[in-house]
Amino acid sequence: MHWEKYSRQKIRDVVFDAIGKNLNYRDSPPIGLPASYLDPRVFYSDAPFLADAPYMNTMVANPNHIGCHTLGDSEPVFSGTQALERELIEICATQIFQAESNTIDGYVASGGTEANIQAFWVMRNYFMQVHAANQNEIAMIYSTDAHYSMPKGVNLLGIKSIVAKVNEETRLIELEDLKESLLNAVSTGVEHFILVMNMSTTMFGSVDDMASAVELLESLDLSFKIHVDGAYGGFIYPFSSD
Repeated sequence: MHWEKYSRQKIRDVVFDAIGKNLNYRDSPPIGLPASYLDPRVFYSDAPFLADAPYMNTMVANPNHIGCHTLGDSEPVFSGTQALERELIEICATQIFQAESNTIDGYVASGGTEANIQAFWVMRNYFMQVHAANQNEIAMIYSTDAHYSMPKGVNLLGIKSIVAKVNEETRLIELEDLKESLLNAVSTGVEHFILVMNMSTTMFGSVDDMASAVELLESLDLSFKIHVDGAYGGFIYPFSSD
């Protein structure tokens, strides 16, 4: 199955219908909502060209898709664009990453740092709620080439970090060094791990060998979850490699 290619007119109709189902900030002041709109003295909502510019219209309308709308009900005043977001997430999960329909959750983040930290937050809370772990029993594994949001996330969430060394030529994680770090972490009371794999690092464009890292953690019988940082390769590598 493949998603339908829309005509320009169909795109226009879908987007304008979605915007029409959202709260209009100009008609109804967004009291109690983390919302705003562009300055009408600069961005005219009635500019003639906007009638045929669906993307620019979303910028002028500037809706905030708050809530977790892939799971049941959510904030009702943005139902139009929330529906578009649910469709986008479903397409990415099922058509690109081959997930089963209705088995995924997610939202569209404002950027990579937010997306990474959100994932770490979910995984940390999973270990704390499901396994009754405390923060000192959770560690995040990432390479020296990883994005700065990794140590930032560790600091924000109050968990431990394991920074894996990489080979200077291949930029791949040195597995023996990582194994030693993991055993040392276990000896100090760490019981659960968040494994961060890079899908094209921002510094070198290198892709971590996920299979080898997973095999290592499984061989040590460790409790872990995986987060893939799409970075530069999230929408390239899935199409260029099995």
